[in-house]
Order: sequence, then structure tokens, then C-alpha cells
Amino acid sequence: MANEGITGEPAPITTGMSLDREHEKIPFYRRMRVRLLLLITLSVFITEIMVFMPSIASMQESWLEDHHQSAKAISMILASSPEITLSPNLQKNVLTATDALAISIIRNDERMNLATSPDLKKVNETIDLPDYSETKALLDSLTTLYFGGSNILLLRGPIEGTDITLEVTVADRKLRQAMIDFSWHFVVISLTIAIVAATTIYLIVHELLVRPLQNIYTNMLDFVIEPHNPSKILVPEPRRDELGMTQKRISVIESELQKSYAHQKHLANLGLAVSKINHDMRNILASAQLMSDHLADAKDPMVKKIAPKLIRAIDRAVTYSQTVITYGRTQEEAPKRKKLLLHDLVADLLESLTLPGSDQVEFVNEVPFDMTIDADEEQLHRVITNLCRNAVQAMLEREDSTKLQNKLTISGHRIDNVAVIDVVDTGPGLPAKAKEHLFSPFQGSTSRNGSGLGLTICEELVNAHGGKITLIDEERGGAHFEIRIPDLPSHGEDQPKNEKTA
Repeated sequence: MANEGITGEPAPITTGMSLDREHEKIPFYRRMRVRLLLLITLSVFITEIMVFMPSIASMQESWLEDHHQSAKAISMILASSPEITLSPNLQKNVLTATDALAISIIRNDERMNLATSPDLKKVNETIDLPDYSETKALLDSLTTLYFGGSNILLLRGPIEGTDITLEVTVADRKLRQAMIDFSWHFVVISLTIAIVAATTIYLIVHELLVRPLQNIYTNMLDFVIEPHNPSKILVPEPRRDELGMTQKRISVIESELQKSYAHQKHLANLGLAVSKINHDMRNILASAQLMSDHLADAKDPMVKKIAPKLIRAIDRAVTYSQTVITYGRTQEEAPKRKKLLLHDLVADLLESLTLPGSDQVEFVNEVPFDMTIDADEEQLHRVITNLCRNAVQAMLEREDSTKLQNKLTISGHRIDNVAVIDVVDTGPGLPAKAKEHLFSPFQGSTSRNGSGLGLTICEELVNAHGGKITLIDEERGGAHFEIRIPDLPSHGEDQPKNEKTA
């Protein structure tokens, strides 16, 4: 709020863009559901290819085995009757029935040609079926499918239960055509399976992952546009997985943000109202101060008794109004740090401290004479002054307040390169409500008439030094504030201001 100006609205959550339709600006190909569908389809396609390759190899191997087996029956008959010789027409019928170009047997290293086609050309490849490996079958199947159709294959294998080796010569033209037909059937079946599988997987993943993420994304856009609308808070789904926990956490965060936004808006409206009445208020208070000055010189005893209280009330009103305006409109400057003697600074501060009722408080400066601190003198003065003012007000508001009981002690020490300042009073301490919002503007007031800005300003100034201000719990009562300010390394060996020599 300090850098908004007191008349400003709370900082918007949006970035200035039109976010209500931002999701429609995402290119189609970059949408999660499209990319998911493409990835699933690609995965199924790769799987089908990996299945197709061994399938086509197995199909080829089965085709070769079938053609070799089809010639076994006629070969066994002819092998048992060597005197039988087939006529050319009968050989043609046998070759047509077995879809072969030549059939021969080998027994005792003697070859017998049972049937031979006149169209037989040079054999391009010999395949020993018993030694036909899966790798060789895979490579041959791909070669035949893409480059075959004009080759002659010699299939060699034994006839079970005999010492006969059967050789069948075939053309790969029909093998290639059978492989093409098999491939088309495989493609049709694979596409059907791919469509069904991809659709099923997509619907499952979409329901479990994509849709909840889209709901979260849409909800975040809607919440950014209308953070004040309770209906824009995400309603978690009844699920116990990671997304369910994420939705619950986002819902809690949005609820907290909505409360924070409402609080900021309330503060902004308060600042706007204060700024509007500032001019008239200062005129009214100025007139009241002039009148109170005349009342102080009055002879009437009753007036003399009431006048000091009236003057203090007006002074508090002026201070409160000016504090609110200053907090809202002032941007703190960066600290102008230098080495200071903390004891001298505290002594000057206590000597010049003029607060109503300060004569009823004992001030004690326990800072070592030689203790130095690396800080902005003016800002550190303001921090300690605010703490002293709060302490004095708290002690004087106590009903049994006496000077013997009211004591404010300022001490200090160093821990390595960190200066530590302790401001301790013997007041009633801070109530629990004030501790909860100690450094929050308009909420952390420790006094009935306080604005709650003093401690907020203290924290901002200490944080600007890279330090920290903390309330230390004291069992004996009272308030104990600890300020820690680290040295700035770049200062080197600068001499402290007003350093005394022995």
C-alpha cells in the first residue's frame, strides 16, 4: 500500500492483459488435448509397426513351409518307386498343384529331379528351412515385400522319418502378393484397433488428467478477473489423488487471496476517504488548536483543568491524521548508511523525546559507549522513537501506573557483523490480537488510540537495512522488541560519526 498512494485502489491481480478469453488464443496444435491425442496415436502406431514386422516375417515363414510341405506327398510316392517317370504333362500338373517351378529329392548324395518347369530360371536364393533364423526371416520378408517379385527361391528341408532331403523351387511373385494382401488386412485391423485404443486411452486420460487441469486453468483465469467473487473460488472434486490434493490446496489459496484482496480494498477505500477529508480536517484542527491556546491562558480554574486534556486530545487527532496521510503517500528513500555510535544516538533521542506523560517514565540507556552500528541515522532515529512512543503510551494507560513501575530500557550488543538493539519496557505487554497482526497497518496497534502504523513503519525501515525486528516473549510481562541490523560490507573502515577519543 505504501507505494500505491493512499488514494489508490488495491494492486490488481491481473497483468493488464485481457485474460477472459486467453485460452482461446492458444493455437490448436498446442492445446493439451490435441497433443495428447497425437502422442497416443503415435504410440499406438509405433506399437503396431513393432508388431507388424515379426508378423510379416512369421507369415512368410509359414508360406514357405506350406509350399515345401505340399510337395512332400508326391515326393514320397516317387521316391519309393524310382522306376516311375512323370510325363511332361503330369509334371506340369504336379507343379501347378504345388505352385512350384521344380521338385527334386536328394538321397545318399544323389539328386533326382521329379518335376521341372521349362520356365525355370537361375535360382537367386537358397533357403535351408531347418536353419532359417528369425532375424534372417525378418530381413528376407522386408526385402521381398519392398523389392521382390522377380526372384527364384530354392526351399530345402528334410522329409521327417526318412533320409531324404526335399528341394522345392518357387517364384517369390505369389509370396510377395500374399504378403501385400496380409499387410492390407493388418493395416485395416491395426487402424481399427488403434482408433479404439487411442480413443479409449484418450477418454480415460482426459477424464483423469486433462479435464481437471483445464478446470484449474479456467478457474485461475476467472479468479484473476474477479478475485472478489466467491463463486470464482475453485470447488475441489472428491478425489484423493495428486490432482485432488492440488485442487484443495488451490481452493484454500484462492480463499486466502480473496480475504487479502478484500482487506486491501478496504484499506484503499479507507485511504481514499481519509484523503478526501484531509484538507477540511486540517483546517478544523488548526482552528481548534488556536482556540485551545487561548483556553490555556484563561483564569477560570475549571477551564485550566480541562484545557490540558483538550489540547492533548487535539494533538493526538492531528498526529493520527497526519500519520495516516504520510503513510499512504510517502515512499521511503533507500537508507543512507554510515557508521554511528549507538549510545550517543540513543542519548540524543531520549533527551529530545517529548511525549505526554514521559516524565512519569524512567528512561535507561544501557548501550555500550563504543558500540557502532551501520545504519541511516534519521531512519534508525524514527524506528527507536516509534518504539519508545508505543512503550510510553502502553505504560501510562495502565491504571496503577507510577514512575517507580514505568521503566524503558534501551540496550545493545553485537553478534559478529550484526548490531542488536533491545527496547524493553515494564508495561502490560501486548494482547494476543495485537500479536497476531503486529506489523499490519491499522491492525497491530498496541494502544487504544493508536493507528497501528508505527510498527508497520518500523518494520519497513528495518527491512530496508536488510535487518529484522522481532517481538520477544517475556514471561515477566512488558514488551521486548529486538532489532537486528547487519553491517554493510562495502563501507570498509569508515569512521563512526561523533566517535569519541579517550
